[in-house]
Amino acid sequence: MTPSWDLFIILFFVIMGIYGFLLGRGRVLNILLDCYVGLAVSTAVGGFAFEYLSKITEISHSFNVTLFGAKVFVFVAVVFILIMNKELSGSSDDALTSSIYTGIYGVLTAGLILYSVFSFMGDVQRVDLFVSSSLAVQVYKYQIVWLVAPIIVVLVSTLLNKKSSKK
Repeated sequence: MTPSWDLFIILFFVIMGIYGFLLGRGRVLNILLDCYVGLAVSTAVGGFAFEYLSKITEISHSFNVTLFGAKVFVFVAVVFILIMNKELSGSSDDALTSSIYTGIYGVLTAGLILYSVFSFMGDVQRVDLFVSSSLAVQVYKYQIVWLVAPIIVVLVSTLLNKKSSKK
């Protein structure tokens, strides 16, 4: 049996859900917000990064760069820098909160990351992936879930926490 893209995607969701449980609500929310920023920055700056990296590779002939690779590089760099900045500054929210919300945030973070990576692909690469993975099609098709659901879950959990703290 050879591993498929569907298996990779399922494992990614499971790992991010577990990772969310381990990190706690505050940290996984920070990562989720960092992913939004990474998506916005890589979409806006990915073309510029591709041109810059292409010029560097023309000089050094060390590796081949694609627009997809440049966007993923910018996405990962932005998310990594933002996460490390928060970790080094010591800002964390480790209050005991609902594990259910924390797991949901982890899964939604996985969906946002996968959607972001799929959106950076060219049409041909995306079609090739979709031919081999029906789950990838679903992740991409339901982009509205990955973009809007985290905001809704944050609002709902905040409202429920305010109601429970008033009692």
